[in-house]
Amino acid sequence: MNQQQMSGRNKVGWNQNAYEAWVTRHGSPNDYANELMADPSRKVSYYLDEIGEVKGKRVLNLLGSKGNKAVCFALLGADVTVVDLSSENKRYAMELAKAAGVSITYIVKDVLELTEEEITPFDIVILEMGVLHYFVDLHPLFQKVSTLMKERAIFIVRDYHPIVSKTLRIIDGEVILDGNYFSDKYLEVEVAYSTLLPKQSRQKMEKNIIRQWMLSEVVNALINSDLKIRKMKEDKGVHWAFPPNSPEGIADRLPGTFTIIASKVFR
Repeated sequence: MNQQQMSGRNKVGWNQNAYEAWVTRHGSPNDYANELMADPSRKVSYYLDEIGEVKGKRVLNLLGSKGNKAVCFALLGADVTVVDLSSENKRYAMELAKAAGVSITYIVKDVLELTEEEITPFDIVILEMGVLHYFVDLHPLFQKVSTLMKERAIFIVRDYHPIVSKTLRIIDGEVILDGNYFSDKYLEVEVAYSTLLPKQSRQKMEKNIIRQWMLSEVVNALINSDLKIRKMKEDKGVHWAFPPNSPEGIADRLPGTFTIIASKVFR
């Protein structure tokens, strides 16, 4: 499978009732905007701890989905652009931004198809939470990211920790070893938001195709790109990584996410 085939399949997947799913999860864009406006720092606090003040900076949120992080950055004074395959995600994001009284740019396009002519460099680039598996090769992705960054920009990639996502399942409150960490096979999976939709709708939905990456593969792809790793973090599991019926204390003993911060030059 090549990237064009994967992106084509996943574009179909992410344009199936995504707007309806976000309304189910967060309420109408107007309702969710009120929540974000009340405390815009809360949803992006993890990133603010690393990048500090964003007012006046250009932020690029790749595969930015429904736009909640983008709107929060915009509320904090940033100039924000989102790139995502889903026009349904764009619809919710743009209505969310309008309701919050801010402006964001939303480009419906494959990240790898972006050109330097159509999008100017950014101070901060963020790629987060369950998105790396939509790429058949991470090297072109990170090389593309580098071209979208200003000379002293920061790139933050944060995703689910593969030691958990690739190998463990929680079934009836028990942790089951059910996977191969070293597998490089493509998997057919339900669209991430499908559980938010009625059962009848889920049964008709096209599935997504993903390729799960080992942590070393992510690190090596960054090393072999035009980016330099400045910092890496592994965070404990939290409620969305481990469901309510998980064994007691497991979130404190296993990683939930990892974060890598990179730049084009060392500071």
